[in-house]
Amino acid sequence: MTETLPEPTNVSSDEDTIGLPAGEKTTPNEVEDLSEGWRNPGWLSVISLFLVNFAVFGIVFTWGIFQNVYLTEVFPGQTDSFRISFVGTLSATFIVGGGILVAPLVQYIGHRTTMLIGGFLSPLGLISASFVTAPWQLYLSEGVLFGLGGCLLYNPSVYLPAQWFKKNRALATGLGVCGTGIGGLALSLITEKLVATVGFRMTLRYLGIICWVLLMVACALARIRWPATGLKNYQWIDTSILTFDFVIYMFFGGTVIISYATPFFLLPQYAASIGVSSADASTVIGVMSACNAVSRVLLGYLADRFGRINAMFLVTFLAGLFMMVVWIEVTSIGTLYAIGVLYGLTGGGFLALIPAVTAELVPVKNISQGMNFLFLSMVPGGLLGTPISGLLRDQAGFTAAIEFAGATTVLSALILLVLRQRRANNKIFIKI
Repeated sequence: MTETLPEPTNVSSDEDTIGLPAGEKTTPNEVEDLSEGWRNPGWLSVISLFLVNFAVFGIVFTWGIFQNVYLTEVFPGQTDSFRISFVGTLSATFIVGGGILVAPLVQYIGHRTTMLIGGFLSPLGLISASFVTAPWQLYLSEGVLFGLGGCLLYNPSVYLPAQWFKKNRALATGLGVCGTGIGGLALSLITEKLVATVGFRMTLRYLGIICWVLLMVACALARIRWPATGLKNYQWIDTSILTFDFVIYMFFGGTVIISYATPFFLLPQYAASIGVSSADASTVIGVMSACNAVSRVLLGYLADRFGRINAMFLVTFLAGLFMMVVWIEVTSIGTLYAIGVLYGLTGGGFLALIPAVTAELVPVKNISQGMNFLFLSMVPGGLLGTPISGLLRDQAGFTAAIEFAGATTVLSALILLVLRQRRANNKIFIKI
């Protein structure tokens, strides 16, 4: 499949041209020449996206640690797995599902200003959570406030690399979103150590400060190829992108997100059930996050060469299969590491490819709206998926929760397979 990269408009904007060599004109042809080279300002957007993912999703991946602390030490008897898990899913759902509301804000005040607001709200959510005295306060602080800030950071930044790259679009995005895995690794280990030494309240405050510093740097580095145009000519809902193929893609998104975070949220409790310490469980989460980071970069490289939809289908199918077949057999620290590595290499791989695959289905200049529609389709599953797994765990045990997570992930892969076959005209060995 080939595509023509649209010519940028209004490239003389200060927000857009920061980072280009002084004295050079930003003509469309020159931007094309820079599109794969080191002089491309888009590489700064890759770093910005990396830092956003490190800080925002790195914190999301620590939720399993905090959830275990809240259940067993802070609010024992005042809540349960089903109810407390909504804190983590609220933040994650706000982050990915609020894009359709963030888009007009970006057009009105600009990408960087939007990100700056988020850069203050997310750390404020963490610091506010350190003062809670009742479980319901976590929903507002660590759930809504942190998630709202993450939404204002993630949605304006996630599609920026796709604006600047064509041949290596998936690789550039993969380098950016691998910050999720590295952040999950680093922040999980830091969180476990801090909770054990200074308590959960000071831990949240330290994490808030760390995130604020990283996010301010991310805001400064963001480079925008097509700057905000204002709301006067803004098309709030471009229904022309809702082709039949894209609707299938939205069904995939709504299904795959249901169980994406389940291993990260349930693994600490599962580890405790088989006699693994909380410190070892945090290390496993860190290993899973590290593998996730490596996977996103490698997957971006392979997707650009063997097909982006092909790669998305393969890793999604394997992630579901590993949960259904491997996780239910885990009985020791060694096998716990095994599922951590396997799921880390496959689970969440679809997130790294979303911008590149979306660009296959909609015009590149409409990638923001395309991703917003996709993220909107993820809201119900993202909000309810992990709590359902937690409820199944409470009512029927870990096996039921794990099989549910694996089955929904495999189902999403089969939905994507339908899209793949339509785009490939039912051919099997073809780059798509």
